[in-house]
Amino acid sequence: MELSGVSQIKSRSLKYVEENYEKYVGILKELVSYRSVAAWRSEELKNCANHIADLLKERGFKVFLKSAGGSPAVFAEVGSGSRTALLYNHYDVQPPDPLELWESDPFKLVARDGLLLGRGVADNKGNIAARLGALDSLLDYLEELDLKVKLLIEGEEEVGSPTLPELVEENFDWVKADGGIWETGYVRRDGSLGIPLGYKGMLYIEILLRGPSRDVHSGAAPLVPNPVWRMAMLLQSLKTEDGLVKVPGFYDDVDGEFLSEAEELIKNLSYSELEELKRELSLKEFVRGLSGVEALRELYTKPSLNVSGLYAGYTGRGSKTIVPSVAGVKIDIRPVPGQNPEKILKNLRNYLSGLGFSDAEILVHSAYPSGYTRAGEAVVRASVEAAREVYARNPELTPLSGGSGPIYIFTNVARVPMTGAGVGYYGSRVHAPNENIRVSDFVLGMKHVALTLIYFSTKYRH
Repeated sequence: MELSGVSQIKSRSLKYVEENYEKYVGILKELVSYRSVAAWRSEELKNCANHIADLLKERGFKVFLKSAGGSPAVFAEVGSGSRTALLYNHYDVQPPDPLELWESDPFKLVARDGLLLGRGVADNKGNIAARLGALDSLLDYLEELDLKVKLLIEGEEEVGSPTLPELVEENFDWVKADGGIWETGYVRRDGSLGIPLGYKGMLYIEILLRGPSRDVHSGAAPLVPNPVWRMAMLLQSLKTEDGLVKVPGFYDDVDGEFLSEAEELIKNLSYSELEELKRELSLKEFVRGLSGVEALRELYTKPSLNVSGLYAGYTGRGSKTIVPSVAGVKIDIRPVPGQNPEKILKNLRNYLSGLGFSDAEILVHSAYPSGYTRAGEAVVRASVEAAREVYARNPELTPLSGGSGPIYIFTNVARVPMTGAGVGYYGSRVHAPNENIRVSDFVLGMKHVALTLIYFSTKYRH
């Protein structure tokens, strides 16, 4: 396409967003009203999927819903161009608890002081609404852009996407694309867009240690073994005092090519964002006193093991004197590229057994590997140029997000390079009460996706 044609499409697209963004705030309001909490497994998940399907059908998308035994996923496509972009999102959300900490109903969108508040506005319904706006601004020009757009919007991401691998396998040819845009990205404190080029994997486990067959009056504590003490010893065996994981082989198998590419990206990252996070959390220092490049390297290139929940005995109001019958811990382990979560799990089992914890029950709630995209891929370069133009700053490219997501299904299995885009910001309180986005970021997020698609279909075809 000639330069003049691209410029006209850009101008019309950006103008459309400016003049119509409030319409998509309304669509976000509708999406937030669905209590589509994946962990609740209610009818609201199906209802939300049907609502999204209807929105897309109204726009001329070819839409079908698919399920592999879990919540339905929305598959939609529009256009017939030779260049295909795949946009991944999810309509499920985290539980809103604790409700008493919300300043408003989490399932009613509230606009206040330039913010939009509600469960899912940043993760991930705000991005769904914004991408609808971006696509609406381009629908009349898809033929000129020689572009086909596919949307895959699932409903189980917040519980580990257990059925997504099967859905992708069953629809493998459909999923193929020249490049894609992952679910999210966040605006940093300096106003630049943070674009992660990959996500860590996830191995979420629960370990149970059992004592007596039932809770026992604590008068018998001198004689009855308490599983809490054993759990304390087990946890102490997992990490050194300075936070290094003691499980044999935990840091093995990391992809050398990934490390090499990651190191190049880290050289260009600013540490100031992490320094501000430390102040915000009222921390004197990070683990092991990490700072600068070493802190960035730890966050973006190394696997982690974290205790996310610990329970035993009576934790209600007042007192109850017992020896508990069971102690449990919930642990999230985040592998990086090259690592196999099943191998990590096997090493952990063997390690605990060798320490005398062969009776430990290990429940696996989710397990999937990491995935990433190289910075030189066409879709990444398109998103970088679009971000530079929309946010008036160079974006911050990170080799991985600190968090996890099933991106490997696309990058490793379907071989679709993925970039990032999103409407959240550093203060969005994702997964927490009072989740919010800024209206200004909502508008910029629409523009960024629109320009990424324009550049991907024209300027960066190779």
